[in-house]
Amino acid sequence: MQFTIQIQPSNIEFKSDENLLEDALSQSIHLEHSCKTGDCGMCGAEIISGLVQNEHGEILEQGHVLTCQSKALSNIVIKANYYPELAHIKLQTFPCKVAKFTYVTDDIVSLTFRLPPTINIDYLAGQYVDLSFQSIKRSYSIANACKGTNEIELHIRKVPNGLMSSLIFGKISENQLMRMEGPKGTFFVRVNNKPLILLATGTGIAPIKAMVEDLVRSQDPRPIHIYWGMRYNTELYCSEIIKLANDYNHITFRAILSRENDGQAFSGYVQDAVCQDFESLENFEVYACGSLKMIEDSKAKFLSKSLPPESFHSDAFTPAKQI
Repeated sequence: MQFTIQIQPSNIEFKSDENLLEDALSQSIHLEHSCKTGDCGMCGAEIISGLVQNEHGEILEQGHVLTCQSKALSNIVIKANYYPELAHIKLQTFPCKVAKFTYVTDDIVSLTFRLPPTINIDYLAGQYVDLSFQSIKRSYSIANACKGTNEIELHIRKVPNGLMSSLIFGKISENQLMRMEGPKGTFFVRVNNKPLILLATGTGIAPIKAMVEDLVRSQDPRPIHIYWGMRYNTELYCSEIIKLANDYNHITFRAILSRENDGQAFSGYVQDAVCQDFESLENFEVYACGSLKMIEDSKAKFLSKSLPPESFHSDAFTPAKQI
């Protein structure tokens, strides 16, 4: 049975008979979310009225639920973040071919895909796509800004015994045909006047790279502070982000190494480097991409530095299935 879901404070409505988040997205209602597995908590909503069945099978008429794991049992009103900026984004499924690939580290490959000329994809920097190959589907952040070139760049890390990794690493070739579904996600830079702190670990630099490219292209004047955490200096593969910081005075870049002290980069974790550099985060916007542990720790530490909760935006990478 279909029920009417009203979102406050935006007063937007949609119909749902199964999963709240998926039903909203299918109707171009972009509620905030990230992992879709119930781990990151980004899709949290507050029940104002009505009955909702949560991920534990409990029936609630008040309290907090995760829209990615919940189902309406009546007409409901919930308080949740909705983004009209994404209303024009069209979800598409389309074929793609590998145009080029580069093993940028021993366990990370950068893939550039060429889309058919009939596909006109529009996305906001920071969003992701689902890549499908031989019946395996995985989510990857888009690493390039939307430039109308019909190319999408992805950074893929090798996961030990990973299903997708086993199909790509050492086996991928140019012109390999795959499929994509997207764009997806609510990780994008909001429009305001606050200086930006962008932090990433590992291949979480991919959407950050896209964001910075887009900010530069649009001549956004806001100061941009980039923090990228890797284990060793030799793993800092994304030279484009370093070049952008060197080319523009309003962009700063700081490398963070968790397992090496080279005398130049900060030795430790990205969130600690941010806390060291700023006495207060009250007037900043933060965008974090990487492991769930990093994001949770960053949010807790940044809120203690006076960052407003609504100024923390994140995209959590959750582990993929293994063989």
